[in-house]
Amino acid sequence: MVVREFRQPVKIILFLSSYVPLFLIMGIRLWNVGPMLIDIYPVPYLNFKIGLSYFTGGIVVLCAIFTILVYQIVQTHSERGTTQRPIDTYQKRNELLSTYLLVYVFVFAGLNFTQPLDIAIFVVFFFILGVLQINSGHLHVNPMLGLRGYQVYELTSDEQVLLIISDGSLEEKIMSPESQSSSDARDKVEVVSLDNTTALAP
Repeated sequence: MVVREFRQPVKIILFLSSYVPLFLIMGIRLWNVGPMLIDIYPVPYLNFKIGLSYFTGGIVVLCAIFTILVYQIVQTHSERGTTQRPIDTYQKRNELLSTYLLVYVFVFAGLNFTQPLDIAIFVVFFFILGVLQINSGHLHVNPMLGLRGYQVYELTSDEQVLLIISDGSLEEKIMSPESQSSSDARDKVEVVSLDNTTALAP
């Protein structure tokens, strides 16, 4: 399998895009902080006010940009040449898509992002998280890809364990050998290498 090393800006985009839901939560919590893009006004007959700050509007725009970029990155790689990997074992690991995000949502739930100390705590923690996440090679375990129907599988092939990001069910892409008497009678799947530990099954 040919390994393509992502450039650092692409790795950063993949990392940031996986936390788009977290950034949206932050934006919602700061809807009335700072200069207002849309003035606050009460909703008739409801004890509720709505408005939109420039800060929240900026977060929403950035989240949309990161989401489009990650879909474009995956789409570009899915169109590249594939290689066949023999399958020893595989299992679905979609739970990674949710646990990847939820742990950190709960960590930040008690932070007040209008306080400098809480902002500093967030920046330091998020920076350390980014370094660890980028070096881990699991940047494609991304909740935003899960929303588009991508599924995560753990596959063992020739004693190597890979995370396979599949556009749909992996079972539908498995190719059985034409003859059980061939030199390698194992099932195979066509994948595009993303890094040393992750591949895409387009």
